Amino acid sequence: MTTAPATPGLATAADPILSVRGLSVEYEASRPGFWSKPTRVQALRDISFDIRPGETLGLVGESGSGKTTIGRAVLRRIDTSDGRILFKGQDITNVRGEALRKLRRHMQLVFQDPYASLNPRMRVLDIVAEPLIVHGIVRSAEEARDQIGELLRLTGLPRDAHDRFPHAFSGGQRQRIGIARALALKPEFIVADEPVSALDVSVRAQVVNLLQDLQKELGLAYLFIAHDLSVVRHISHRVAILHSGRLVEIADRDTLYENPLHPYTEALLSAVPVPHPRTQRARKRLIYKGDIPDVAHWPTGCHFHARCPHATERCSLQVPPLVRKAPDHQVACWHR
Repeated sequence: MTTAPATPGLATAADPILSVRGLSVEYEASRPGFWSKPTRVQALRDISFDIRPGETLGLVGESGSGKTTIGRAVLRRIDTSDGRILFKGQDITNVRGEALRKLRRHMQLVFQDPYASLNPRMRVLDIVAEPLIVHGIVRSAEEARDQIGELLRLTGLPRDAHDRFPHAFSGGQRQRIGIARALALKPEFIVADEPVSALDVSVRAQVVNLLQDLQKELGLAYLFIAHDLSVVRHISHRVAILHSGRLVEIADRDTLYENPLHPYTEALLSAVPVPHPRTQRARKRLIYKGDIPDVAHWPTGCHFHARCPHATERCSLQVPPLVRKAPDHQVACWHR
């Protein structure tokens, strides 16, 4: 059933542009046997966070923790099993059809792989103009040539890129084309799903700086998904740590990096290398032993309790809620 109008209205600067409340997502797994019923895998459980206009929330976690699933869920590319998603104050959790198509003008995605996300048979002009044609803003790519030229300039690409094909560009330039395509509809919110992980280290800083410049110029809000903590610290205003489908800590960037509270966050930060060899040797690396939880069989209680040095019986039985320890610092741990 389609909800009430999904085209977002105006929000004040103090209001979150995106609010997620109690979000849970389940997938149907493969059948163990021909006559068996399919099992359900819970990818996310009780996820809640806010993103304000012009803010970047960095989302960090190991592979398989559910980062991309959160991004796809808030963009309404997959269905949720529980919870609510609000965009500029309007509930978009169950929006469908034409209302969803209109909503997507305001929410866009930058893909991880700049090679697989661009059609090799399409010119750059056609790639960037495609969203404008789909939404009926222009009738043809040629009609949008001047507009596309401005987008290419904004993203640091040469104006003569119009009529070239993706194979003529480097990885960093291809990602800039992907960013230009995401900006074509003038969105207010962008999910950047590991946008620099497939790029050379020398190019990553250029793309991250571009995203920051675009944010300042256009007032964009980002959900920046990554596993590189140094990149996340550079671009994010706040950081959320995801472990096995649950948020375990959310804090202001500097607070989280300087005073982590959850043992999992401490372990992640201890693994970030430091350029200075003497400082690196003096650092204490936290390596917690134990089995990594299986996504198909999450343990009871805190999902980190089997590897946590502070765990007690309560941790294995009860799920710790995400509670506020400071004005902008939340953690889910019974002992912190």
